[in-house]
Amino acid sequence: MERKTEKGEMKNDTLLEKGMEILWSKGYNATSINDIVEAAGVPKGSFYFYFKSKEDFTVKAIEKYFGTMFPPALEVLQNKSVSPKQRILDFYEFRSQVLKDELNCKMGCMACNLASEMAEHNEEIRKAIEVKTQLVNTYITEAVEEAQEYGEIDTTLNAADLVAFLEDAGKGAMVTMKERNSAYPIDNFMSMVRKLI
Repeated sequence: MERKTEKGEMKNDTLLEKGMEILWSKGYNATSINDIVEAAGVPKGSFYFYFKSKEDFTVKAIEKYFGTMFPPALEVLQNKSVSPKQRILDFYEFRSQVLKDELNCKMGCMACNLASEMAEHNEEIRKAIEVKTQLVNTYITEAVEEAQEYGEIDTTLNAADLVAFLEDAGKGAMVTMKERNSAYPIDNFMSMVRKLI
């Protein structure tokens, strides 16, 4: 019985991993369940064994995306061997490098892509992204507040507002990066982050 469970977990993970890549590159509407099962190499019935619908799959893919992509960046943000301000700069630098090096300025952020496409059409997907986005913002805000305590960032700035602005600017830079197929928007974003904080 235990082996079936392990096999099932592997199948579930494969579906999420392969499907996440397709969702990320093609978007929600252009991704079919057939695309996902073909990429994962599993029968269509397996999809419905693990997921109620494409929407349910997408919500779980968002969970997996953040669970995969965010921890390495969070490690940088929480590296206590450097000052809070430097950790914030390193965090944004790390994310920028991933966009440029690993994703070749073409993919952007899967959550941002899905939010742009689906937020006004699907409440479940919108909420799943919002919850994760708020969690990310909370971690960055804590680092900004720490930097303010150290006198590294202007204390007249509201930490949460500053982070919301930076994250919104970063999302905009990712959209323009894909539009131009160029690293310039991300490099410009990083340059402004350094000036702002």
